[in-house]
Amino acid sequence: MGRSSSPVYLRVLEDLRMRIREGILAPGSRVPSRNAIIARYGVGETAAKHALQVLTTEGLIEARAGSGSYVRQPPLSRHLDHDRLYFPGSPFGLGESEPFEQSGPGDHPAARRVTWEHQTEHVVPPPSISRRLGSGSPRTAAPGTDAAALVTVTRYLLTADGEPVQLATSYEPAGLTEGTAVALPEQGPLAGRGVIERMAYIGIQVDQVLEEVTVRQSLLAEADALALPPGSPVLHIERLHLSGADPVETADIVIPADRFRLRYRFAIPGSTR
Repeated sequence: MGRSSSPVYLRVLEDLRMRIREGILAPGSRVPSRNAIIARYGVGETAAKHALQVLTTEGLIEARAGSGSYVRQPPLSRHLDHDRLYFPGSPFGLGESEPFEQSGPGDHPAARRVTWEHQTEHVVPPPSISRRLGSGSPRTAAPGTDAAALVTVTRYLLTADGEPVQLATSYEPAGLTEGTAVALPEQGPLAGRGVIERMAYIGIQVDQVLEEVTVRQSLLAEADALALPPGSPVLHIERLHLSGADPVETADIVIPADRFRLRYRFAIPGSTR
């Protein structure tokens, strides 16, 4: 068989990543130095340096000045549940059966203090959002208005006990809700009730929700807001609410990948539970 054309550093990276995840290199233990990697794996300095950089970016190791690199203690992984359709700005809510620290026998989980910060404005959407919302659809603008050129964008930051949990940026065609009681997602009679219920209030039936989940490196602003090292991996959920073939809302939801797992629940037709 021919020789692999994969970059040399990947062989080093995969082995070190495996040793960390299987506990061979336990949290707090020192990672082989650059020189040790060169000698052990028979690679050059560039490959050794690149492998260590990727492990740092992935949050698996941390560099300590003058001492080397060490395996990070992995953060406690918690669930974000998907079955909360009316959670403001995002369908994901903190699970109610998460681990907690006990200080004595008989202790019970303390309720987390969950808060949202949000900001809403009308803006000209970037091309990617225009494509998602299908600007030009007759459903997206009220007749005789200029709202077709604008979207209502609401940015949310969810925290739990002061810890950043997720960012959500929601976009709605401004002409769709202009002049109605639900024009602003966080004001009016259905403030914070979610896209499906708000749209139903003005006679628009949302009948489909599409989501695409990917893993990518965080942008600088995202890392800052979520208290992450720059470039840390995040879960990116691209969401689209549809009424028939017409998009009525799209959102970008960003969640720290090393802190949370997404948990989906699906109702079974005819089930009473």
